[in-house]
Amino acid sequence: MIHCFLVDLKYTQIQTDNNVFKKKTLIVAVYVDNIFIYELDKNKILNFKIKLSNHFEMINCRVCKHYLEMLITQNRTLQILILL
Repeated sequence: MIHCFLVDLKYTQIQTDNNVFKKKTLIVAVYVDNIFIYELDKNKILNFKIKLSNHFEMINCRVCKHYLEMLITQNRTLQILILL
């Protein structure tokens, strides 16, 4: 379902991972029932979340700091996302 929704919104899958979609600078990673949204502009993230919530039941867990035993660090000023 989420795949069709993203394709309808003109997101394209990246070639190296079928679960990662991109449209301009907004990147969406889907893993089972988790969706990760990466974008420097917080307003674009908010607008995307509104579109998602109109079609899917969602829980907003805020900024992700740990996932699949990885530490996630981001610096919006330097435009860096680090996975350890």
